[in-house]
Amino acid sequence: MFEKSKSINWLLYFSVFSANLAVFASGGCWTWTSPVLPKLKSEDFSVNVLGRPVTVKEEAWIVSFMQLGLICSTPVSLLLHKFFTKKNILLIVTVPLVLTHILLMFADQIVYFFVARFFMGMTTGSLWTVLPSYVAEIAPDSNRGFLGTIVGVMGAAGSMVSYLVGPYVSLLTFSIVNLIPLVLFFIFYGLFSPDSPYDLIIKGKLAEAESSLSKLRCNSNVEKELNHISSSINSGNNKTFIDLFRDRGLKKALKIGMLLMAFQQLSGIGAVLSYTETIFLMAGSTIRADISASVVGGVSLFSVIISSRLIDTMGRKILLVISCTLAFISLSALSVYFLLSDNGVDTSPIFWLPIVSLIAYVLGLNIGLAALPWVILGEVFSSNVKNSASFIVCVTNYVICLGVTISFSYLVQLAGIGSTFLVFAVIMLAGAIYCYTVVPETKGKSFQDIQIMLNVKT
Repeated sequence: MFEKSKSINWLLYFSVFSANLAVFASGGCWTWTSPVLPKLKSEDFSVNVLGRPVTVKEEAWIVSFMQLGLICSTPVSLLLHKFFTKKNILLIVTVPLVLTHILLMFADQIVYFFVARFFMGMTTGSLWTVLPSYVAEIAPDSNRGFLGTIVGVMGAAGSMVSYLVGPYVSLLTFSIVNLIPLVLFFIFYGLFSPDSPYDLIIKGKLAEAESSLSKLRCNSNVEKELNHISSSINSGNNKTFIDLFRDRGLKKALKIGMLLMAFQQLSGIGAVLSYTETIFLMAGSTIRADISASVVGGVSLFSVIISSRLIDTMGRKILLVISCTLAFISLSALSVYFLLSDNGVDTSPIFWLPIVSLIAYVLGLNIGLAALPWVILGEVFSSNVKNSASFIVCVTNYVICLGVTISFSYLVQLAGIGSTFLVFAVIMLAGAIYCYTVVPETKGKSFQDIQIMLNVKT
């Protein structure tokens, strides 16, 4: 659609990668509890900094305080949007995560862990609210999907660090390791990456917007794309928060965004990531739990990389359908294994099933449902309502995430882990059907084309 530079847009890729260094750091927050909780439950006080094992209730709250932070992050992000551009917001909201890891270097009371987990949620929630839109706005239509999935790749890579490093080092060393990508983020992203041209136009900084777009495209002739961006913004100027509930296209986009986030969290992804090692211990696997968790983390990273290469060829819709289907099959297999085990059936002939099923589950989720809802969130709303829409959609995600994470351990105690996984499996089947029948394909479409498609009466 627009004149393309023959040069590789190094600054574009650098900006996306450097921005995602913060996501790399926050990715470890999702799996931070997997290596740390066994230490805090240990009676070996050379590794347990509390000097006593945590209680079941304290364990649940250590996991869940992150979800409380996630929920609180969305109104903070929305407020910051009134005063700052997305680049500056990303820099501001990452500060609490830096303070978190500094706090954890000296933590010896349970309250420090509650506070740390809350701030992990604050930063993580804000990053996932703002960053997908930033990437979508600086990326060209032709590879917006690929660049949008980098957030999933970096998040999975950060999660992998928790699995690979966390079990083998002290909490002090683990905290120092987690600070490294944050320092690099502030240096590389803060000093060298441009602002979103959309934000700059909205704030009336047209010369800066043109300069930003020229750098991102390696092309001084960006007038046509700049006019297109201005037209896209102006076409949404008459849209307000209330239009999210009465405009045909915006209502459809909001419903799609909320349901995709609901399916993402009701897959059990938050609980599984938080309790990976515990699940393997419950399965009685002969493979060490920390090694099994590391294998799962490696598969997570590998599958997200695959997704990033397929999103602009296969498209969003088919990857979401495949993702939900694989999650349904793997969760069903896990459910069968634990139901048999809980009913006294000898499961030793299928001892391999839990790790194979969890690998398939992680593979399935990460090629679609883990990252693509965030990509689609950055695509389906016009600029003037994107912040408000992101607030609603992200609150939906984080509230459900909190509910699932808090209730997971209680559901396991009440109904058994097999029945709990069966519930997740049924929801994934419903998700596959919904994605196939309702979710639109946004591959290669401009923001204006997507709005036209959403407003078509069906």
